[in-house]
Amino acid sequence: MAESGSGLHRTAAGIPVIVEEVPRSRTAALSVNFSVGCRDEDKDNCGTAHFLEHIMFKGTRKRNARQFSELVEGAGGEMNAYTTKESTSFHVFSLDETFDVMKGLMADMMTAPLIDEEHVELERGVVLQEISMLEDDPEDYSRVLLDRSIWEGHPMSNTETGRPECVANLKARDLRRFFEGQYRPPNMCVVACGKVSAEDVVAWTERTFDALPLARRSNGRTPPSPKACTKVFPKDGDQAYVELGFPGLSGKHPDRKALTVACIILGGGTSSRLYQTVREDRGLVYHISTFPQSYTDCGIVDTFFSASIGKLDQVMRTLAKEISSFKDQGPTEEEVRRAKRWIKGMLVRKLEGTDSRLYWQGEHYMMNGELADSERSIAEFEMVGREDVVRVINEIFQRKRMCAALLAPQKEGEMAARRMQSLDF
Repeated sequence: MAESGSGLHRTAAGIPVIVEEVPRSRTAALSVNFSVGCRDEDKDNCGTAHFLEHIMFKGTRKRNARQFSELVEGAGGEMNAYTTKESTSFHVFSLDETFDVMKGLMADMMTAPLIDEEHVELERGVVLQEISMLEDDPEDYSRVLLDRSIWEGHPMSNTETGRPECVANLKARDLRRFFEGQYRPPNMCVVACGKVSAEDVVAWTERTFDALPLARRSNGRTPPSPKACTKVFPKDGDQAYVELGFPGLSGKHPDRKALTVACIILGGGTSSRLYQTVREDRGLVYHISTFPQSYTDCGIVDTFFSASIGKLDQVMRTLAKEISSFKDQGPTEEEVRRAKRWIKGMLVRKLEGTDSRLYWQGEHYMMNGELADSERSIAEFEMVGREDVVRVINEIFQRKRMCAALLAPQKEGEMAARRMQSLDF
């Protein structure tokens, strides 16, 4: 999809700028990405990055929020942002003919946000509602509980939205201090995709960001030490929501592709072993899946399912048996081929759109510090062999390293947690 002019560039001050020129496209997309996320917060300011993301849309010294919205929509565009554990991304999408308008708005937001107390007080209620909505969604909340359990005592256990008690106490001065200290070079990169010019985007980046003072602090991250434990978090009802986590691999680990193939075979889709055995053959759950997540210096592999509390023991025994069989016998050659083809299909389909390519390039650079290349990635997956899958299965899926978070009725959940201690694989 990418054509001439695509690649990794740098401004005079060294800011990385990734551009994918697609002259035949009718759209343009731009993102400004910062290597700042919830793992860069301490226990007293948890939720700052996410709260700041909200406040950035409340206006600048030149425009209020309504004027921003009118200009964005009048340009046929969209403006949004997201916060993760390790990064925050602000992005715009527009018609190619209105890209200059969107660049102007992005520059205004990134360099002159208002961040005043009035907007902080108004938006605080919205953020608290978002936290409440997360806690009311047991599937999403169970993953939050797994992170808190496996990374306990480390900033990786922080939730993107933060905790209510932290958000309730954040002031405009706290958000501004956080912004001015970290949302600066060299903690950033710019990405543009679609009908854009590399020369134009690099020049825009230089005008907008090169003269800014440098970030006052680096993230100072240290790798976490994962915990092996089983924790029960009380919930009314007769349903249990279970997350099983294993320490995974970092973004640059050479076995990351093999681990992805292994997870696809075990629980990645409807033809996976866990789905076929636990869901299709025995009807114990509606959904079960296994997914690897990588970060700059660590990773996690989690298996999620929900089941009625009365069937929890049976699900766990079946799951343990499948993992044990997978480790002992390994995958078939056909399973490996099918998983690699499925991954290739997902990647190719995902990267058909300008927006998806923008996200992919930004996220890849934030984690790995390099340009993402779909052909290289596909080639690396093609090189994964059965023996690679067997090796990572046995390295990752170790019972003694498992962390389990159960969102379930307290009494029954605690009894099930005790019985889980006898499982082996």
